[in-house]
Amino acid sequence: MDEEKKNDFIGMEARMYAPLEWDSPAICKIQDLKEAQYEEALRLIKHHFFREEPMCRAVALLEDQTSVSEYLNLLRTWMKDTTSLVALSLASGRVVGVAVTRINSDSDKSDTYNRVQNFEGDALEKIMSLINALIMGTDAYRELDCDVYLRVHVLCVHPSHQKKGVGAALLKACVQVASTLGMPAIGGVFTSGSSQSLALKLGFHLVAEVRYSRWVVDDRVVFDDSGKGNYSAAFMGMRIPREDCEESRSELGDGK
Repeated sequence: MDEEKKNDFIGMEARMYAPLEWDSPAICKIQDLKEAQYEEALRLIKHHFFREEPMCRAVALLEDQTSVSEYLNLLRTWMKDTTSLVALSLASGRVVGVAVTRINSDSDKSDTYNRVQNFEGDALEKIMSLINALIMGTDAYRELDCDVYLRVHVLCVHPSHQKKGVGAALLKACVQVASTLGMPAIGGVFTSGSSQSLALKLGFHLVAEVRYSRWVVDDRVVFDDSGKGNYSAAFMGMRIPREDCEESRSELGDGK
């Protein structure tokens, strides 16, 4: 192999193993989450999503170490599905945002994972009970007219990069991922007023919701301190136009 062909081969091999990059705002780059970034992404979620997300905050998740460990293990498992995304600061290279996603299939009932699973940790059990009730009552496959879709589980941005377009870019990239994978739809449970507004702006529609004030267990409102502007957990979704899927797969095949 001559030197020029060898260099071409090395360059091609590097592109094969390099993370795919998606449309990104000026302050960061969004790319596929790689295994080497799992722990940094999980630290971001632990220190910020677990503290700021309305349900996590309302049940004091961070004070329940069993729930924290169990939730992180669950997220790590979802990350291994290799569809998740990460936002990296252009200035520091650090993880400043993460979107944890996985493919849900009606045939394997992957969206009702906790119907038969008892979670260790009271705080996590409370959170997953509401989410599971919402998912099971939604019939997402019928509402989205599909038998498989990309599910957004967690959307988290570091406080220093919030309100700078990073969250919107991450969610938009999730739609691009769904399209590239040939998914007919994308959906997720959005638990704050800001994330629900963001999803609506990007074309998601409300499928079903549970008001926090009406989620009562043993005569007690479980999530009674969800924070200003956070009134419900909402399952929201959207169909991916067929032409978008075909165009995304074509671009991926062309190496764009």
